[in-house]
Amino acid sequence: MGMQILITTASLLFFSNKTLVLLGHSINKRIGWFFGALGAGLFIFYFFLIEAYILSIVEIGLTILMTYRFLVAEKTNKYIEVALGVVTGIFISILTFFTSQGVMTIAQFLGASGMLIGTYLLISVNQQSTSLLWKERIGFLLYGFGHLCTSYIGYQKHEWIFFIFQAWQMFLCFVGFAMTTKKSRVWATYFVLVAGSVSALLFSIVIINTY
Repeated sequence: MGMQILITTASLLFFSNKTLVLLGHSINKRIGWFFGALGAGLFIFYFFLIEAYILSIVEIGLTILMTYRFLVAEKTNKYIEVALGVVTGIFISILTFFTSQGVMTIAQFLGASGMLIGTYLLISVNQQSTSLLWKERIGFLLYGFGHLCTSYIGYQKHEWIFFIFQAWQMFLCFVGFAMTTKKSRVWATYFVLVAGSVSALLFSIVIINTY
């Protein structure tokens, strides 16, 4: 029961993070980064408990990066952002080297790398820019790839709540990549929210009846 509360709370915070960042307004993004930092902090413990240690390490980096973006608001400091990304990347590489090899390890490494680099690109985007920068689109694409990998991990470990929310966020990230105007992003985000809610409900019913 405690694990279900932990993963549901963390997933809802991360889902709110993606939604608010996609909606595009400066205040929405700042609140979104705050939710993301809280969610990443909870995921540190969740991934440790399910023995996904590489992802647990990357969540430390994501917590720092998102907290930084929340605190500095519209300002950016490339040197700090690069330093944070490099240090976290070193931790991931070291842990991956000493972790037993296999498909799950590769999935963790790819998922962690996609989320880390994607987050770095997203937080380094100029919040005052009126146009959608290539950096932001690539950031969403890499983040979506990261969620694809973590969806696989959730499926393999039969962590169904985690799987559902990871798949949901993957589609949100791909909306961020595919939509080239802020207006289209807003409408696409609402569509994913509705479609995702229905599909998550149906999937939950199937899982409950199966197990």
